[in-house]
Amino acid sequence: MLAAGIVGVGWWGQNLVNASGAAKNIEIIAGAVRNPDKVAEYADEKGMTLHTGLEAMLNEADLDAVVLATPHSLHVEQMLLAIEAGKHVLSEKPFTMSKADAERVLDAADAAGVTAVVGHNRRFVPSMAELRKKIADGSFGTLLHVEMTETGPAAIVMPQDSWRFQRSEWPAGGMTPMGVHLIDNMVDLFGTVESVNAQAVRRAAEADIDDTTSVLLKFSSGMTGYLAVMVTARPDFHAAIYGRDATARMIGRMYDSFEFAPREGGEPEQFNYDFGRDTDALTAELDAFGAAAMGQEAYPVSRDEIIHVVAVLEAIIKSAASGVEEKIG
Repeated sequence: MLAAGIVGVGWWGQNLVNASGAAKNIEIIAGAVRNPDKVAEYADEKGMTLHTGLEAMLNEADLDAVVLATPHSLHVEQMLLAIEAGKHVLSEKPFTMSKADAERVLDAADAAGVTAVVGHNRRFVPSMAELRKKIADGSFGTLLHVEMTETGPAAIVMPQDSWRFQRSEWPAGGMTPMGVHLIDNMVDLFGTVESVNAQAVRRAAEADIDDTTSVLLKFSSGMTGYLAVMVTARPDFHAAIYGRDATARMIGRMYDSFEFAPREGGEPEQFNYDFGRDTDALTAELDAFGAAAMGQEAYPVSRDEIIHVVAVLEAIIKSAASGVEEKIG
């Protein structure tokens, strides 16, 4: 079992710590926070030792791995620091904000002989496994188009002084908190993206961020896609996949309900899951990281996919600013 320290013990960091309680391959024994007093009671309850920063935690704790639940702009520096110390790294998404930085981090991990991966917890929900199987066995026929939309009220309900409400952390509206999940889903299921055309506008957010973003995508395979995220609307998620021979629809934030309908003959198949919301997916993600770091099995998000998802995110941010189609570098 990996002994891990987590950087950031706020809202999402605590979700990861809570999920690690059921993990078989990893135990979070330490935390690095700017203000230890704020989470001292929580850390004591979880049996974690607190440190005043990543460097202090690396110097003072006996760790195999580091988990990052920190602002996106800090990921590169923090991952490189952990890798230099010989630690395996799991970073919350987005892995980095540029393709060049993603390659730099992964090259450093390879050179150091450690594992560096990104946390895309929705890779681990059962409906995604079912979709992969149906795509692989040709049930859809020729794939034509995919649409995914996710919404939530984060820009309304979170404190307005949150680090998230800066354009440097949330460029193109909800792409870093939600949209990057949808990019990863699409890359996982349908392969690489060739180009994107995005728009992002501010409609209802009090903070100076865009809150409504939509993107047209062209895949290298020839199929097309549409992605939308909003951060000032009620929580919702829906997706649709269109093929020559069948369609599929998913609803629910953790893709709880899934319907597969053939074009001709037969009743639609219904799949409904009770997967424990975020917790079960995060536990599966942490276990997969632990297994990869210990050399037991490959992490489900490959090196090429980590880099490509970042490249697509980077192109969407650029397109939303330029107003023109951007090719994926």
